[in-house]
Amino acid sequence: MNYLPIFLNIKNKKTLVVGGGEVAHRKVLSLLEFTNDIVIVSSQINFEFKNTIDKYNLSYLQDNYNSKYLEKIDILIVAVDDLQLQKDIYKETKDKKIMCNFSDFEEYCDFILPSYIKKDNLVVCVSTMGSAPAFAKEFKKYIEKLIPNDIDSFLKQMKDLRTSLPKGKKRMDLLRQKAQKYIQNFKQ
Repeated sequence: MNYLPIFLNIKNKKTLVVGGGEVAHRKVLSLLEFTNDIVIVSSQINFEFKNTIDKYNLSYLQDNYNSKYLEKIDILIVAVDDLQLQKDIYKETKDKKIMCNFSDFEEYCDFILPSYIKKDNLVVCVSTMGSAPAFAKEFKKYIEKLIPNDIDSFLKQMKDLRTSLPKGKKRMDLLRQKAQKYIQNFKQ
């Protein structure tokens, strides 16, 4: 697969997660860093997942999957153990304008959820394009240790400069120099 690394604006995008187990829960926890417009459909969910749903006031439909749940959905994540159900859902969605992620069928996926670090306004994604997810997770931990604690303060300063200075080469050069200096300071 050739996945394009992209940051997708999911504001006002409704996400449906089919599944109530550990994998579905993990995917919901990732989504919650960016949105809470999430509906979960599953006949059963584990205790921790139920706590997350309650804590974030998410929509939970205690039901088996039904194609009626695809109405007005922009993003679909399927994380169920039933491989035949995943195939059936894929057949129902392949001609719809719904971005899909299937936990066991990379070939059905429009996107993957990479390993990522989110520290305030900094987001760093690590992916092996599905070839070695365990490595991506471990490498993410390594990178995470390199990020300074004051990163959000620095990024806010950069944003303020970026919005207050006129566009052009002079602004680009100044921002690049400030970024280089900041990075040099935390490398030491």
